[in-house]
Amino acid sequence: MKTRKKLMALLLALAMVLGMAGTASAAGARKGFADVSGHWAEEEINRVLALGLMDGKTDAAFAPNEDMTRAGLVTALYRLAGKPSVAGVKNPFDDVADGDACKDAVLWANSQNIVNGKTASAFVPEGSVTRQEIAKILNGYAAWAVKQDKLASRKDVLSAYPDASEVSAWARDVMNWAVASEFITGSNHKLAPKGTATRAQVAAILCRYMDDASTGDASLDNPRNQDGIKENELLVVSFGTSFNGNRAATIGAVEDAMEKAFPDYSVRRGFTANTIIEHIARRDGEIIDGVEEALDRAKANGVKNLLVQPTHLMNGWEYGDLVKELEGRQGDFETVKIGAPLLATDEDFAKVAQAMVDATASLAQDGKTAVCYMGHGTEAASNGVYARMQKVLTGMGHTNYFVGTVEAAPTAEDLVKLVKEGGYEKVILRPMMIVAGDHANNDMAGDGEDSWKSVFTAAGFEVQCEVKGLGELEAIQDLLAAHAKDAKPLAETGIDVEPNPENSKKPGTPAEPEQKGLADGTYTINVDCKEAMFKIDHCELTVKDGKMTAALTLGSTSFDKMFAGTAAAAALAEEGVITGVTDADGTMATFTLPVAALDEALAYAAHSVRKDTWYDRTLTFDSSTAVEK
Repeated sequence: MKTRKKLMALLLALAMVLGMAGTASAAGARKGFADVSGHWAEEEINRVLALGLMDGKTDAAFAPNEDMTRAGLVTALYRLAGKPSVAGVKNPFDDVADGDACKDAVLWANSQNIVNGKTASAFVPEGSVTRQEIAKILNGYAAWAVKQDKLASRKDVLSAYPDASEVSAWARDVMNWAVASEFITGSNHKLAPKGTATRAQVAAILCRYMDDASTGDASLDNPRNQDGIKENELLVVSFGTSFNGNRAATIGAVEDAMEKAFPDYSVRRGFTANTIIEHIARRDGEIIDGVEEALDRAKANGVKNLLVQPTHLMNGWEYGDLVKELEGRQGDFETVKIGAPLLATDEDFAKVAQAMVDATASLAQDGKTAVCYMGHGTEAASNGVYARMQKVLTGMGHTNYFVGTVEAAPTAEDLVKLVKEGGYEKVILRPMMIVAGDHANNDMAGDGEDSWKSVFTAAGFEVQCEVKGLGELEAIQDLLAAHAKDAKPLAETGIDVEPNPENSKKPGTPAEPEQKGLADGTYTINVDCKEAMFKIDHCELTVKDGKMTAALTLGSTSFDKMFAGTAAAAALAEEGVITGVTDADGTMATFTLPVAALDEALAYAAHSVRKDTWYDRTLTFDSSTAVEK
């Protein structure tokens, strides 16, 4: 089960501001309900009680295993919304009286099209609510909260459940949305869409929703996906983040700086992370273009001169993939130029190092404080930028500054040793990333036992987290704008390009003769993965008696299981899950996968060890690259 961020302090503050705690819930939160202690949803129940979203059935009992009522659900959402005024709203329901505790909640939810009555005049407040009804009501509330008419998932995850056909036609889209968002997870591999849900289950659903919706206001962000583009376009390409507030403060700020620096260009956005694009669309109704969609939009709008500026920190796999994609699209425009990533020259390192120091200098003046910057880390050769930045900072005399990574080396544990050797007592943590998204909020500042915050705290340090991306710094914005002004044609950048290892065939190389019908034997073969950050080291395809299997070797042990099918199906599968075999060095894992076809995009899923969740991976086995061993 995916570990979710726990933003209790923020939500408790919200509860205090709104004054939502009711009498029974206040008593329950204060003394604890006997029927909650030891319950599987104890944490979630106590959370909704503390926030005043739900009350106990009595002062002595929460009744976690009783069915949730329609009135109870809309009351929880009404309180979460801050108890909006219902003055002037006419009551259409005969079974909701003026003195009923749920009256305002029912009138508000009905007036906002979040929930309808069972009939035109009957709400049936004490009636049980089914799982698919919960999905519809929660979807209506979530859409209302982000000022959208509706929210939907663009991926079908519902069909992976064996009882998907039992979902009513009117509920399919909202049920798919709720399942894709992981608000409703099912039990024993089934959703039971027409079954009821307990009060404990609804408490858990509400907590999942609140966690997902806690990253800021998407309406403050400009997705820059508009048409009406001039002949000159500046496409700002970022990995992306689903943290709304920080996306506007970092990527949005960089794009704004580009707009000021390039008044004769239309500035547009492209994200490389499809997972993030889908998450934002599903949660906020905001559509952000992927790089391919952004390039299609530019072509359709008649752009002649395309300038691309990545916000990537280094010339790693992300940058290499971008260059490769642009090489294949040069014929769509008269000119295509690309700017350097943030760290490309000695001067870049010096400027970024100074910006990092300036951003934290006031916090580390006592001689007892170390500043530790957390980079992402990569298996690519470009991971050396972190050691190089450490050398630059030390060379500038900032011996209390340290640089590590979350996905590579140096690790948090490595930095703990260095900070101890320096005799420091306090640690400031800050991300060395353009954005302060999932890694900064969870891997750095989260409460998980393996977060940087927890690792340094356990080592005896006083820890302060600064969850601010580099993109917020004016010096970083100016440097990226300067790189854009110095952009060059793809073949003239002088920057080493390292695309995904599996995409070894150079763009433009003539395809070998069609080899789709391979004879029995074993072949080396190139495998293309649509999703970034999934690095395939090599692959051997075995063909025997008309069936194909692939020994797919990943360049790391970040994933421990794979599955032929979608991530949603993998999470439910009782068989067919393939466990990776780690090599002697413990650095790579090999999966023996069935291959249904060559030269077609095939759905697979990979299980992340760190995140404990399944991710969709789209693989294409390129028959033209097959070489018999």
